[in-house]
Amino acid sequence: MTEPTWDPNIPDQEVRMRNNPGKRGVTTGKTSESAGRLLVLVNFGPNENTYKLYDQLELCGQPESIRDLMETGRFGTPDDLRRILTFQKIKGELTNVLYSMESSNTDFYAYQFKPVLKLLDSPVGRLLIADEVGLGKTIESMYIWKELQAREEARRLLIVCPAMLRDKWVSDIEKRFNMDADVVDAKKLLETTQSFLQRGNPHSFIYVSSLEGLRVKNWGEDAKGTRVELARLLESHPANEEFSLFDLVIIDEAHYLRNPGTANHKLGQLLREASGHLILLTATPIQIRSTNLYQLLKLISPEDFFDSATFEKMLEANKPVVDALRLIWRTSPDLEGTRQAVDEALKSDYFSKSSRLKQLRTELDAETITPEKQVRLGEVLENSSLFGQFMTRSRKREVMENRVQRKAQTLSVKFTPQEKQVYDYITHKIRLQARGQKGVSVFRLIARQRQMSSSMVAALSAWNNKGVLDNFLVTDDDDEELLYEIFGDELEENDLNLDRIFNYSHPKSKNIDCPFPEGKAEFEQFIEDLKKTDTKYQELIKFFRNEISANNEEKFVLFAFFRDTLTYLQKRLEDDGINTCLIMGGIKREEKQEVLENFKNNNTRSVLLSSEVGSEGIDLQFCRFIINYDLPWNPMRVEQRIGRLDRLGQKSATICIVNFSFKDTIEEYILEKLYERIKIFEESIGDLEDILGERTEQLIIDLLSSDLSEKELEKRADDNIRAIAREINEQRNLENEAMNLVAFSDYILSMINQGRDQRRWLHPDDIKAFVNDFFRLQYPGTVISPNPKQEGLFDIKLSDEAKPDLKLFCNQRRVEKGTRLHSQTVACFFDPKIPGTMGKPHHELLAPSHPLIQWIRHKYEPESQNEEGAQTFQLVSASRLKSQDVDVGSGVYVYLIHLWKLKGLRTETRLAYQVMRLSDGLILPENQPESLVNKAAFTGEEKPNAINLVDVDRVLSAYEKCEEHLQIAFTENEVAFEAENQDKCDVQEGSAKAYAKRKWQEYEQRIENLNSQGKTGLIPAIAGLVGKNTQQLNLTLKRIEQKRKITTSNPALCAGLIFVEE
Repeated sequence: MTEPTWDPNIPDQEVRMRNNPGKRGVTTGKTSESAGRLLVLVNFGPNENTYKLYDQLELCGQPESIRDLMETGRFGTPDDLRRILTFQKIKGELTNVLYSMESSNTDFYAYQFKPVLKLLDSPVGRLLIADEVGLGKTIESMYIWKELQAREEARRLLIVCPAMLRDKWVSDIEKRFNMDADVVDAKKLLETTQSFLQRGNPHSFIYVSSLEGLRVKNWGEDAKGTRVELARLLESHPANEEFSLFDLVIIDEAHYLRNPGTANHKLGQLLREASGHLILLTATPIQIRSTNLYQLLKLISPEDFFDSATFEKMLEANKPVVDALRLIWRTSPDLEGTRQAVDEALKSDYFSKSSRLKQLRTELDAETITPEKQVRLGEVLENSSLFGQFMTRSRKREVMENRVQRKAQTLSVKFTPQEKQVYDYITHKIRLQARGQKGVSVFRLIARQRQMSSSMVAALSAWNNKGVLDNFLVTDDDDEELLYEIFGDELEENDLNLDRIFNYSHPKSKNIDCPFPEGKAEFEQFIEDLKKTDTKYQELIKFFRNEISANNEEKFVLFAFFRDTLTYLQKRLEDDGINTCLIMGGIKREEKQEVLENFKNNNTRSVLLSSEVGSEGIDLQFCRFIINYDLPWNPMRVEQRIGRLDRLGQKSATICIVNFSFKDTIEEYILEKLYERIKIFEESIGDLEDILGERTEQLIIDLLSSDLSEKELEKRADDNIRAIAREINEQRNLENEAMNLVAFSDYILSMINQGRDQRRWLHPDDIKAFVNDFFRLQYPGTVISPNPKQEGLFDIKLSDEAKPDLKLFCNQRRVEKGTRLHSQTVACFFDPKIPGTMGKPHHELLAPSHPLIQWIRHKYEPESQNEEGAQTFQLVSASRLKSQDVDVGSGVYVYLIHLWKLKGLRTETRLAYQVMRLSDGLILPENQPESLVNKAAFTGEEKPNAINLVDVDRVLSAYEKCEEHLQIAFTENEVAFEAENQDKCDVQEGSAKAYAKRKWQEYEQRIENLNSQGKTGLIPAIAGLVGKNTQQLNLTLKRIEQKRKITTSNPALCAGLIFVEE
């Protein structure tokens, strides 16, 4: 139903037909409704009392209409048209405009805006983003934040991630989005939320907290502490439509939340309830038979995925919908196949009442469909998916046209007799010490073995100083980091007991003599001798010299998990004339960033030496060589290493992965075989942690078994590796099957690309012109001058009149930080891609969410018209374009733009364009009107005296035909929107009732248990929860019922002439 702008129930008002202003009449005061549309009884003269759609009428006494302005020839310029379109975008209401597009210092990839569209259409405001590693989930989630800032004035963002990724988040937000983010602990977060609750002050922040630092393991009544207090505060303040502690919560590495019995999962539930929106990020593969997917989706929407049986039913019901979408989206649509798939979908309880699918099925009876209808039907199917609104996943092979190729290079190394003797002795001794050990002790022994394989010289030197050679179970200060470097989170999840698996009472290994001399000086000389003949290092330095001689600006990243290996290599390489940089765990973010900048920009720095922990969260796309000086046991650690280079932004077509091959070690044999079989050096294996973790653990156990000969070890390893390869293939097949059920990218990606081509985003030049126009017209004393030192940077000094007005606006909106323009001259920029601007503390990016832009926007709003500095628009314009710059023929074109608003369960706001050629009445087909008008607005030239160059009657006739076409299109859109709204209301109503029923059953069970235990005193409290649950259901159903009644409006926004000339 249309929102009234004048009261049709008042009689004797003079009105006219909007598309035929010459037809005038008088209201009778009587109205009616038909199919949700308001009808007005109008007396047009004797014997002509007729009901007309309210939308078709306007008061004659209103200020000059757009048609009147056209008739009198009061045409403005292209600048006026551009200002109107930019203002509509800046308002943040247009559904089909992406405010996050080109808003950061990142390259454009269409798939990264899929999550934005999904969240905007989400009925619950939550989304699971499950893209493969290296596709930019951080960027995607921050695009969503930018979108919420523009559309909802979002201010409070909380990012929760593993502790090691906090600095990465802060750095990315600063460098890519020019925003300040702070790392906070539970105490700071508690203080901020308490202050918000007490004062009601909407404090703006971007906080980054660790998963480890917020979760609460002990939930007993007597539990105390900051984290417990924070958790209880979150639990007692759930979000609703008017209030939320956080506007958005982003949880990175969300697969850590998948176990419903853990503190991590409980934290996820608390944050979900306390936030207006929730994003879960994970690279875990999607499998339809995976409890991981179910648990994560349950976190997103417990009302829809409240048990596994429902999850399975939804999977089955959804399959034909996605099949139909794929069939209709073919270059030549398969209509028969689509019809069959839709018929199958309509059999399901989930879709049997869907008016949209029923209407779509009727339209499919046609023999052919137009491209426009193909797009519209595709949109209906996409929006009907039961899973599409809750999750999205992109894979490299689907979204990257020119994927980086991986090329493996092996450097073969053979031990000298002395090295072989040391290796055999240490291996023998470690195996003997492994008897009877379990848990972390086993991992520590494995770590010693890996240290020796990493660098024998570095390991012996370190062990000698720490007493490790006498007892390999001796701990030292670096042990914790070393164990994490090699095993990661496996340490927390496993309790290995080798005695339980193998019998060590009768070791078959023969005794091996100790190769080390007595005496400290003699031992140090022994190490020096090993250093001189270090075969592994000799192979490395030969490789570097060959590559650098071919290209002295080549960059190399060398990974090793042992600190002493890295420091040993740094000294030797520097001594041999190879300049290096070094990052390891424990260094501060600023120091790490400084090292990386030096490595990237200094052509004399050829090699970056990095540990696993040191490299967490860094991007090295400017390198194409990665050297694995040692190979981790878990292939996922190798994938993470390669992922530092094989990610978005890698300019080289090929990256080279260099590995060392030892001919005389069983562990290297196992690793070479494993990695060759799973093709990790040829292609991304995705995140296969669940499979690889357990299987590679078994390989490690086998290695330490002193009961097995080398031949037996090789056979055991081959069996395990074949099993791993089989499971990986099975997993990939399962994921492909799941992707068919829950996602379809082509349709969405085409819509995103079309939106970008149609300029459905805010271009930096648009905002710059918007700002310049405003100050030129209203505060002419303001100075905006190019910064002499930096292209694309502008020094802005507000006039004495503008400064207090901006400051007052900021105070009224409680903008605590964000601009210094009301007090001083500030260096500002409009384009986030200008080099050297993002992340600078004294530079301000003038994006839609910036206080200055918000203030200017406010001055154009109707409610500010009585304020100082208020602005109005010139609603008609005339522009001139050259025919070679557009895809239409020469002539004069009349354009009209409507602002469509439809509000139900969701709100849709868009600009609708229509253009007619004056000479022959040709109506331009879909998308061409928008393209032509945008071209006129942003590149057109002024056309003076336009009224004298055209036949006014023909212009008005064309205007009325454009109005008529838009009115018909709006009515069709309205019908479709209402059908969609009814379907979504039905789904929400069903979910609400199912959720309430589940809670009732839960409470009934608790009451039954209390009765059986004789604890009847607690029953009244549970009964109170039952009543509260009933009350909440009634409120929810009432809200849904209200949303079933849609309201719509489609006023004319602006119009004018476009002269296309040769």
